[in-house]
Amino acid sequence: MRMRKILIAPACLIASFASAEEELTPYSKFNSPLINESSGIVKSRTYENLYWTHNDSGDSARLFPVNRDGELLKPEWMRGTFEGIAIGNAFNVDWEELAIDNHGNLYIGAFGNNGNARRDLGVYVLREPYPAASSSARALKLIPFEYPDQKSFPPEKRNFDREAFFWANGKLYFLTKHRSDTRTKLYRLDSEETKKVNTLTYLSSYETKKWVTAADATVDGSKIAVLTTEGAWVFEKTESSDDYLAGQAFHKKFKAKQCEAICWDDEETLIITNEQQDLYMLKIKEFEKVP
Repeated sequence: MRMRKILIAPACLIASFASAEEELTPYSKFNSPLINESSGIVKSRTYENLYWTHNDSGDSARLFPVNRDGELLKPEWMRGTFEGIAIGNAFNVDWEELAIDNHGNLYIGAFGNNGNARRDLGVYVLREPYPAASSSARALKLIPFEYPDQKSFPPEKRNFDREAFFWANGKLYFLTKHRSDTRTKLYRLDSEETKKVNTLTYLSSYETKKWVTAADATVDGSKIAVLTTEGAWVFEKTESSDDYLAGQAFHKKFKAKQCEAICWDDEETLIITNEQQDLYMLKIKEFEKVP
């Protein structure tokens, strides 16, 4: 895929189960105080050295364009204060995650559900803005969805929180954050109706040992990375199925404060952010195969 170069001015992964927990060292920090609780991150597949992030719940409906070192990027024409790219027709109701596809679209996960009682789960879809020229954008649509297996609000077992999703194979996939156990469930979105609620397709579950907080897929969809509160996982897709959790797994255990976002930088490297403004890098060669 051809990458377009942009000129923008700066504005201001797993050890084995038996291995020791590694303390990660940040390679950089976000340079803007506006990015104070990074909760999602994706790498642009259109523009060079561009990444998108957003804050956890409580912020306005906006995205922050940054470079690989975490420097906030603003439009070239802007001389005053830049506070991110405002999404004019969206509302930040517990935004938890970002995803990106191969066709120039960004997806915002408006589906944080700590109490498991939420009925307005959805995904905003927008064309990726050109941050050298834009200070605002508009969502193309909001896709509402529901779980096929949630029958009460809240349920007795609160296993329907969500902080992770990714795009691959032309579809969106979602991973749950359980509060009654340490598994995660994988679902797929098979329809994108905007005037009715879309029921997700359940695929499988997996024991991740800790809560899942983010996910991302490689450009070709061959692997996914899954972030948890104590490390990360990588799963390889099998040829016969898109049930990623059924593929070969790799795991790395680490500590890096409150990590909420992960993305592939290239096929051998992951970038992770936490809510303390740190950026970390993991190499896949550091991960160990899970039997």
